[in-house]
Amino acid sequence: MPRAFSEGRPEATRSLRASTPAARIAALADAGSVQLLPPAGASPHLARFAIDAREDDGIVVARARMAGLRVLVAAQDERYLAGSVGERHGNALRALFEATRRERADAVVLLLASGGVRLHEANAAELALARALAALVDARARGVAVVAIGIGNVFGGASVLGCATDRFALLPGTRLGLSGPKVLESVHGKWQLDADDPRDVDAVFGAKARNDAGFVDLVVDDPDAIRAWIASAVRDRERHFENAVIAVHRRLAQRIAGDTAHAPSFASLPCFAGAVPVDGAGRVFLGPSCWLTRPSSGAAIGPADAHAQDDALLANVVPVADKRTTLLLVEDSSGHAISRAAEMKLVSQFLAHHACVLGLLRARAARLVGLLAGVGHSAAFFANALQATTVYALPDTRVVAMDPSAVARVTGIAPDALVDDDPLLGQPVRHFAAQGGVTIVSEATLDALGIA
Repeated sequence: MPRAFSEGRPEATRSLRASTPAARIAALADAGSVQLLPPAGASPHLARFAIDAREDDGIVVARARMAGLRVLVAAQDERYLAGSVGERHGNALRALFEATRRERADAVVLLLASGGVRLHEANAAELALARALAALVDARARGVAVVAIGIGNVFGGASVLGCATDRFALLPGTRLGLSGPKVLESVHGKWQLDADDPRDVDAVFGAKARNDAGFVDLVVDDPDAIRAWIASAVRDRERHFENAVIAVHRRLAQRIAGDTAHAPSFASLPCFAGAVPVDGAGRVFLGPSCWLTRPSSGAAIGPADAHAQDDALLANVVPVADKRTTLLLVEDSSGHAISRAAEMKLVSQFLAHHACVLGLLRARAARLVGLLAGVGHSAAFFANALQATTVYALPDTRVVAMDPSAVARVTGIAPDALVDDDPLLGQPVRHFAAQGGVTIVSEATLDALGIA
């Protein structure tokens, strides 16, 4: 259960929040053990916005020892573009998780401080973060401990990454959520959340509120206390990945008890021909050659919806999954639910858990195939279909990595140009395909591939 760690005496000179990413790593590592790894590389996408690219792209990665543990560690820099995850930043995270097999590390430690996917690199950044999330889950499935600490605020896709770890902690004064305060206010108005009222914001996103709700640990901002938490989190975690996934599923069920899950109707797709639902709401279908999940056409994915999907997968697909199993993740939604209620339940954790359920299927050698049949929207897309090893998209589908108005506000590019024409920010699926995120196919092609 989440706890509050208070060992140590926080002092200004010892504060990790006040330190640089490299200094944070050095403060936590055993003396003389830090070996910095090559930097992520400067982003090629920022010059057009008159932003100076940095060679580390806002993340420092290293190998070290912490409390005697051999660890790989990544520290994000909130001082650079709010710690946002660009393409190179996301690739560095993915490489770190993939290195665990070669390094035989005891653990991966994430020192998070990020606003999420970088608005300036939307399509490329979302793809990179999705692949990093899959690599994180696969590392856990291989038995590597992955723990995260919110050194600064953690929002957007970075919050899903943190929630997918074995254990997650926050420092006092930090905040955690998927949709930030300004987003909630812009969608619903101040009656739902006043983004200018720190008390109202902290009641939803604040570290103390998250700890009081039992969602995360709370650790005092002191290297000794944080190091002790890391050692405890690695030692006390559930080491069997499947058991860990099931335990989280049960805890999340208690969190949404009494909530209604939605299963909206969807237009008939040829890939569902001959398929029959295997659960009461038809969230999972069994077809002649594969299992299929239903799209959520026009609907947002809330905590109860994500949990109901995982219920169906854990009850029907996971028990029989092996190398002969194919699961087609049919993607079409309006994204994750943006509401105070969803954030109070920490919707990030439900999406992260879904990614872990899919990782459990990968660990059983099942083949995961994504099919974008409508709209692939932000975190709902990257935690679902983008977790597949192969992703196809039907022509005329769209990818909404970021809301165009938000991108326009940050980048200064007119929304009309963003929506259709921009290679990095545009929504037509051809742009995402150009990044290597999907392969555009027809339904007939899917049938020829033996998937539908």
